[in-house]
Amino acid sequence: MRISAKSMVAKLKFLPQKHKITRFSLKILRSICDSFESLSLCGIFQTPSKILFIPLTLLPLFAPAQREPFNADSAYAAVEHLCAAIGPRPMGSQNERRALQWAVDEFKRFGADTAYVMPMLQAQDDINTRSGVAVGIFRGESDSTIVVGAHIDSNRRDNPGASDNASGTGCLVELARIWARGPRRYTLLFAAFGGEEAGSVGSEYFVENYPEIEKVALMLNIDMAGSEGWLIPFIDADSRQTPRWLVEDSYAIDRALGYNDLQYPTHFFSLNGLFPGGAAGSDHTPFMDKNIPAIDFTAGINIDPIHTPRDRLQFLSKPMLARSGRLVDELIAKYQAQGIPAETEGHYMLWEVFGGRFYVPNWLIITLDILALALGVAALLQLRKHRLQIEKSGRARFPGLKVTVLMIVIAVFTQLGEAGMQLLKGLRYPWFTHLDEYLWFAAIWALAGIWAAGQLTRFWRFSADPYLYARQAIILLILFIIVFGIGSPRVALYPALTLLMFALLINLSNPFLKILLALLAPLPMLRLMFMETLPLFARTFTDGGFMVNGFIRSFLYSATITLVMVMWFLPGLFIFAHTFAATPRMRALGAFFRKPAVGLVVLLMVVGYGGYVYSLPAYSAKWRAGILAEAKYDLRSGESKFTVQGNEFLRDVSISADTLQRFYDARIVKDELPLTFRADWFSVNGAQTVRKGEQDTVELDWRLISARPWYRATVTLALDSLKIDFVASELNYRKSRGKVVFRWSAEPPDTLHLAATLVVPPGRKLIRSVEAVYPETPFPVSVAAAYADAVSRTVVTRRDTLAP
Repeated sequence: MRISAKSMVAKLKFLPQKHKITRFSLKILRSICDSFESLSLCGIFQTPSKILFIPLTLLPLFAPAQREPFNADSAYAAVEHLCAAIGPRPMGSQNERRALQWAVDEFKRFGADTAYVMPMLQAQDDINTRSGVAVGIFRGESDSTIVVGAHIDSNRRDNPGASDNASGTGCLVELARIWARGPRRYTLLFAAFGGEEAGSVGSEYFVENYPEIEKVALMLNIDMAGSEGWLIPFIDADSRQTPRWLVEDSYAIDRALGYNDLQYPTHFFSLNGLFPGGAAGSDHTPFMDKNIPAIDFTAGINIDPIHTPRDRLQFLSKPMLARSGRLVDELIAKYQAQGIPAETEGHYMLWEVFGGRFYVPNWLIITLDILALALGVAALLQLRKHRLQIEKSGRARFPGLKVTVLMIVIAVFTQLGEAGMQLLKGLRYPWFTHLDEYLWFAAIWALAGIWAAGQLTRFWRFSADPYLYARQAIILLILFIIVFGIGSPRVALYPALTLLMFALLINLSNPFLKILLALLAPLPMLRLMFMETLPLFARTFTDGGFMVNGFIRSFLYSATITLVMVMWFLPGLFIFAHTFAATPRMRALGAFFRKPAVGLVVLLMVVGYGGYVYSLPAYSAKWRAGILAEAKYDLRSGESKFTVQGNEFLRDVSISADTLQRFYDARIVKDELPLTFRADWFSVNGAQTVRKGEQDTVELDWRLISARPWYRATVTLALDSLKIDFVASELNYRKSRGKVVFRWSAEPPDTLHLAATLVVPPGRKLIRSVEAVYPETPFPVSVAAAYADAVSRTVVTRRDTLAP
């Protein structure tokens, strides 16, 4: 086979990076090869013997140059610049704009063919905020493009956003630096997205507005990169998954680099899929929705204090920055050298078991859900045929209710460990730093609850008919499968697996296997509730503690948790009850567990492990609670109020505000300070006109003018009765329950123009509510706390009714 010299040179450009030659050598090689082709046309060097000297002649031209390796120090310097020199970067803020421009300047410095900020004049939904995407394009031989992305914003004004996501942007900028030197088969586009924390609005805007989006063949995203522990591949979108080739390549490269840190939290992503768009996601998702192969790599989900003022540079690790950066670097190199496979999406559930990866196809999941329903019904009918015939006088009353009460006892006991530590330590969240240890403590208390529930069975009569308990278990599991299946067949698989094991249990005769399956059957539901990223969600939900104050709210909060636990695990207890009634060996095991000696052992476990848990600090330099010092001012009435509120109890907290000083060390979360002030910081100008008719048409032309920079602004429109029928505006808005809401977030301009057309029922009055939030208080406030970080806010409101 004859290959032309020019073709050979072209192929040399796309050898793996460790075999690449310098640009200078390629240029000389091309010239010499052109000369050889000319000589060939003249009949020279036509024989194999004469051409043998060519490789020897060219050998000195092949320099041993390699692609420059990923430099963690360089990436760290970029992270430091974002966190320290620029600071917090909420969407639409001046700092976010500075960060976007800085990224563009870096791309230009590296020699990008094109670099610019793609302006996003408005976000989506009801937010009216300017943001953008920093784009750096490094052209390749092909227009087909690999996008490397990371979001550059942080979620709020007081969050430096080191891990989430200056770390990912630092890796992005370093990758742009080392890939700026060609040659490249594919075009590389580096994108620093704004507005990810507001719902991936920057990446959504990019995929809808980038003029060459159809040329994007692959997207690699880095969201949080500087933390120890798992490196999680985000591979799920609403209706599809990342193609298998991209997942397998990622795991193979992670293993080849010597990390072996990629871990996919199956149960978290199963539950995450219940929410449209996912409760947790990143900037790769809009690309997947466009049928573009994409994957995201995220580290530190459970161990980084993201979305808090503690998300600081000091908690990042340079080696872990290198881990994410090297992984993406090698993926780029692989596809630059070997090409991008054609498959664009997958439809499966990835399940990692015993070190292996299983890609369970969606059709199999749906089949298992349906099979579980069918086998559950069949098992129920079978049991019904063979149910015990018990005389009415010998029947136990309310067996299902009694089992439910036992489940309530177990659920209450499960929470007693935390409640006890709350009393002993005087804190609401004694587990905040050491959640895993407290989960084990809760498990021991659950064991104590099972023993206590067993004592109740000494005094209550239970039915000897196993069918009664099986019926309750199967009905509840069928309901779970149907309800979950409406949202996600994948989540429905968990109660389906429980039901399949129960159906198998019913048809087995071996008592040991029955007992084993009775113990295993509740595990799928247990695993779904205690998913891999539970620490992230548990700590996130503590922000709700700002809303839970007072006995009634606290009681309702605890009652809700108890109810959820009871409903979640009640089918498992009914399975135990069925096995208890059907299997003498299970009854013997239950009788043994009820013994006082077993209770004493459990008590010793509670006391011993409780002492260990008590010694653990609730808070640390990384994990702290939050305090909000908030001033509220009503423009119409002139009323003012100043409150100090925490999601944690106000323990060892000193407040100095204006002429007042307070010290708190009590089990309270909120206090109002006797301070008066004025904060008439904004005004509303303009007018509205009304055209009468069968439906009134209201034309709004308002300007909201602030005397100082504000943080957020919201305008809510409603009628004194009925609902607003129609809204037209160039601004984004949300229409819900008859109200229309306009929002501006993160340092909007000092003057906001609201123009809109409303169609309303005739004669209705329009109620206008304006809320402006400022990042400071009307007077200096100092908060010193042992366990918490404090932020200050002023909320100025104005509510008026406009004549029809």
